[in-house]
Amino acid sequence: MDVQLLRFWGIVVGAALIAIALWISAMGPEATTKGDAPASQHIELAQAQEDAPASFLVRFRGTGPIARAQADAARGRTMQAQRRIEAQLRRQRAFAGLCFDRFTAGAAEVVLRTCEPLESRERAAMELQWLSRLRAMRAVAYADVNATAMRERAPG
Repeated sequence: MDVQLLRFWGIVVGAALIAIALWISAMGPEATTKGDAPASQHIELAQAQEDAPASFLVRFRGTGPIARAQADAARGRTMQAQRRIEAQLRRQRAFAGLCFDRFTAGAAEVVLRTCEPLESRERAAMELQWLSRLRAMRAVAYADVNATAMRERAPG
C-alpha cells in the first residue's frame, strides 16, 4: 500500500470530521445572547469582595509546634492539628490578628485568614504587611495570598 495515498486519505478524513464538527456546533443552540454572560456565570476573586477577610497559604517547616501540627494533618489527624494550630495562633504574638481557616488538600499548606474582615481600600496594604511578616519568620517555608474563585449567585 502506498504511504502517500494513506497520508492523503487520512488528511481528507480528518478535515471532513473537523468540518462536520464545526457544522454541528454552528447549528446548535446559541450559547449566550448578545452582551454580558448571565450573572450565574460571572466569576470574581474572593479577595475583591468588600468586608471579607484576607487569606494566606502558608507552608511551615522545622520542628516547631505549627510545623508539627501541619505534619500531623498530612498524616490524617486534622482535628488535633487544627486545635494545636489555633492554640499556637492565640499564644504567639507574631500571629496576632490571624486565625486558622483550613488545610489545603493533603495538608500541603495551612490557610490562615485575618480574623477581622478588611475593607477593599485597606486590603492590598494589609496583605503586603502580612506577607512580609510571614515570609520573615524562620518557621515559614513560603507564604502567599490565597486567591479563591467564587461564583456569584443569580438574582431571584
